[in-house]
Amino acid sequence: MDNVSANFNLSIALKGDNSDIVTADFGAALDGLTTTRGVTFADGTGSDQVNVIYHDILPVSTLEEIDFNGTTLKDAFGVGLELTKLKALFIKNLIGGLLTVGGASEPLDIFGTSASHVLEIVDNGQWFQTWPGDGLACAASNGMLEFVHAVGGAQNIEIAAVGVR
Repeated sequence: MDNVSANFNLSIALKGDNSDIVTADFGAALDGLTTTRGVTFADGTGSDQVNVIYHDILPVSTLEEIDFNGTTLKDAFGVGLELTKLKALFIKNLIGGLLTVGGASEPLDIFGTSASHVLEIVDNGQWFQTWPGDGLACAASNGMLEFVHAVGGAQNIEIAAVGVR
């Protein structure tokens, strides 16, 4: 894949007022925040650079391991992902009750290397993480995430990842 760039951002716009304390002299008490946090990656394989993009909506069964260093996941051109470095990852639990993400037989060291180190994403919840600079090492020995849905059957998750082959 040539000429890859990625801009992973989280935008927050909050606004609140306490209109029940409005007075003729002072108006409503206001509180607000508008901010954008994230990272931009240029094309390449070095620090703060990426050369592969992956995104999909995947049906995940009750328990499934997904290998980010393997060839099962394909980019938009049908090439196996085979990440050596993960730079950003977004996961959304589209439906299916609680989704547990974490330990696998060859765990990606996002939360720790133990099967007990997991993240729980509620129904319709989402999680976002970046690893700027050199990224998170991803190899055959540590490239998998395990996904477990609280309910059986294939439930959809959305994944977006950028990194380096």
